[in-house]
Amino acid sequence: MDEPLPIDTGTSAIGQVPLAAEDPVAHVLIDHPVPHLARAFDYAVPEKFADTARPGVRVRVKFAGKLRDGFLLERVEKSEHIGPLAAIERITSPVVVLTPELLRLGAATARRYAGTLSDVLRLAIPPRHARAEKAVLKAEKTVQHNVKTEQHDENGSDTQASADNATATAEKATVENSTATRADTIVRLGEWVVSETQHDRDDNFPAAEHPRIALTCVPGPTPGLSWITAGLEAARATLAAGESVLWLVPDHRELAVLSAALDASADIPSYSVLSADQSPEQRWKAWLKGLLGHTRMTIGTRAAAFAPVEGLGLIICFDDSNSNYLDQHAPYPHAREVCLLRSTIEATGLLFVSTDRSAEIQRLVQVGWLRDATPTGPERREGAPRVFVPDEERDPFAWQRIPSRAWQLMRGALRPGTKDTNAVGPVLVQVPRAGYYPVFACARCQEVARCPHCSATLTTQSEVGPFACRACGFHSDAFSCGRCRSNQVRSIVRGRGRTVEELRKAMPGIEILESGGDDIPIAIDDSPRLVVATTGAEPYALGGYACAILLDSLWPGPWMRSTDEGISRRLRAAVLVRSRTAGGVVYLGDTDETIRNTVTTFDPVTTMSRALDDRLELGFPPYRRIVELTGAGSDIDAIVTAVPELTELIRDSDGDDQKAVAAYPIAAGDAVGEALSHLIASRSAKKLPQVRIRIDDPRSL
Repeated sequence: MDEPLPIDTGTSAIGQVPLAAEDPVAHVLIDHPVPHLARAFDYAVPEKFADTARPGVRVRVKFAGKLRDGFLLERVEKSEHIGPLAAIERITSPVVVLTPELLRLGAATARRYAGTLSDVLRLAIPPRHARAEKAVLKAEKTVQHNVKTEQHDENGSDTQASADNATATAEKATVENSTATRADTIVRLGEWVVSETQHDRDDNFPAAEHPRIALTCVPGPTPGLSWITAGLEAARATLAAGESVLWLVPDHRELAVLSAALDASADIPSYSVLSADQSPEQRWKAWLKGLLGHTRMTIGTRAAAFAPVEGLGLIICFDDSNSNYLDQHAPYPHAREVCLLRSTIEATGLLFVSTDRSAEIQRLVQVGWLRDATPTGPERREGAPRVFVPDEERDPFAWQRIPSRAWQLMRGALRPGTKDTNAVGPVLVQVPRAGYYPVFACARCQEVARCPHCSATLTTQSEVGPFACRACGFHSDAFSCGRCRSNQVRSIVRGRGRTVEELRKAMPGIEILESGGDDIPIAIDDSPRLVVATTGAEPYALGGYACAILLDSLWPGPWMRSTDEGISRRLRAAVLVRSRTAGGVVYLGDTDETIRNTVTTFDPVTTMSRALDDRLELGFPPYRRIVELTGAGSDIDAIVTAVPELTELIRDSDGDDQKAVAAYPIAAGDAVGEALSHLIASRSAKKLPQVRIRIDDPRSL
């Protein structure tokens, strides 16, 4: 006769620990780097944690004999696990940091990028800092105590005013801004932006409707900072409607200037800042302030896309195509996509404001998901500077490093005696890099110097050699042009160092400021001077630059979006120049017709719209998603075969590893993401070699 099955006697804990009377089982998400272990496990809730073990708190549990961090996801009555459960060892903090909204956003991001929820939450929630947390919670208790005390006041309006004042005082006491120590120029820059737009504010942003808008800026009355004026208008309307604002910028320079503008705005309440440049204490304090509703505006860089904001009504993202928004930690999410997911999950407004137009945003405009609010043709022309391009047919010296026309424009902007006083001011000279001769050409026929053996581009360190080929190892002390046999060379891409030398010789007595590398000024005043900056290191100028000389462009690389990136680099520099009505001029040294047409008309929307027509026909992103798989060839084959939606496009070998790029339909996005995530977890559990997965990396194609 068979023995009877054991009777379920209820949940018990290892060591006979007394358990909570209600819902004694907790689903705990383990923070583990191994994919198949980064999931929820059941733990017993001790009686002493019955009240503090709430969904969303951080906990410490024993896992595989070691104490590990985790998040309590849910408490239930029973577990499917047979036998006693390990008990929760400690509640790290009573604060519920994993809110339901953040949990949904983290899960959606993990599906979108074929990652684990643990990896996403590691990016979304900063490490806890006990001292910062105690300070914020103490201020929270002070505010609550003051509100309760004042509620007994007979005058209701005075009570509300006192409570508001108490809240404001507590907020000021807990604010620790990472950009508190600013140069005077940055402060003046913020005050200038606000003062220039204070008298003619529109305040027509329909905050109550939660609109989704894409806006491309021109210099206008605030060169380089039109994105702040547009964002301030939308933020004011949202705050007036009783909702909160989240504002993302690509790096610390934009963050410093935005902070200065917010400080100068009397109608913007206190705000918190989230940035990788902050100390752990500053960052955790700012994160908690948003979580507890101490502030109605949060500004920050990439990671702030996940920041908790109570009553979020609007997300503003500036310069969404900037590479700084792409996280280099698994699962490699892009802040723009996180904003799109969050807007859908939390039903918020969206404002993408930039100087260029990314392919992803333009596709959303074309399908009607975003509304385009870019200025019309006449508005763009009036707000943009005049753009000059070299005329090789009429100007025999147009090929020179700094053509004669560029010298004329620079001298006109730097000399106080010029007739048009609006044209006097700082001059920006944009160079592609800091070196001397990365690429060179024949001085007679302008043909790019190539290796006589393999036709790859030759490199040199000076005009007299030696000359070398990095592809095949060719080396020569002399140069001979393969087309005209000339022995003379000229630089195509000459860096910041050599450009500064030339400018010092040609313009003695003129102040020259270098910007690049580790020394990048955030802002400069309006004094006439030369600013020689590498691509992406252009400082903001108070009042805008009078002139910009954009020398030969640094080729972004052999990928599909190289022209997009070239346009972005040029427009980010050109938008720093005053409008044509204020005398602003730009000399554009590019020979690429697409870049010339876009910068001359200041119309990146039309350019991107035409490019998308070709990409739609070819089935390229953003009309399909792409996944980059890196690993051994057989392992990549196993992944591609297991997911039928994947269509392999290219494959390259790099030693023992291979890199394959596959595409799949946007409609299958979540299904493919989950399938890839499960495959990686399965391979991890079986101890098989891993394949690195990156979805929608802009440089995969």
